Amino acid sequence: MVRLFVAVDLPEEIREQFRDVQEELRRSRARLTLVGTESMHITLKFIGEVSGSQVPQITAALSQVKDDIFSLNVGIITANNQRAPRVVWAETDDPGDCRRLAGNIDNTLASLGFEPEKRRFHPHITLARVKQFHPSLFEALAGVATSCSGIIPVSAFVLKKSELTPEGPRYTDILSVPLGERT
Repeated sequence: MVRLFVAVDLPEEIREQFRDVQEELRRSRARLTLVGTESMHITLKFIGEVSGSQVPQITAALSQVKDDIFSLNVGIITANNQRAPRVVWAETDDPGDCRRLAGNIDNTLASLGFEPEKRRFHPHITLARVKQFHPSLFEALAGVATSCSGIIPVSAFVLKKSELTPEGPRYTDILSVPLGERT
């Protein structure tokens, strides 16, 4: 079995900004698991566990997805829930381009029998997972909420394999699909 997802990779300068944010978050008394900057991405579709024999079918289908190149702006740093946060993330300002691409990918994979996403797509970059909440996390977030800025150019999406290890997930790119003009 292989664990797969589809994502947008981030430019290094954006990852560096998030590294600085993580250092500030670490000062809170919340117990956090920080995402390695090399692993940061925007998930377009989590596929999950599939048999290795399905991978060629998935790559063939994803290779056919056509969409335009677009850009996203880095938004505020916040938590997914203000009462019981489980994730700290950076939002993105998406006028709809990323949502459209995620929908195209979802529809393509649905034609192969993969369950379509039920939740509304919300493009974000996970910076930390909250293992044990402490109110000081909100103080740290207030200090970094608008500390990151920049543009994320999206000229391709990537099919990634995720291997869960005791040190954290390890990602391997399987397929990169360039974007261009939709036909």
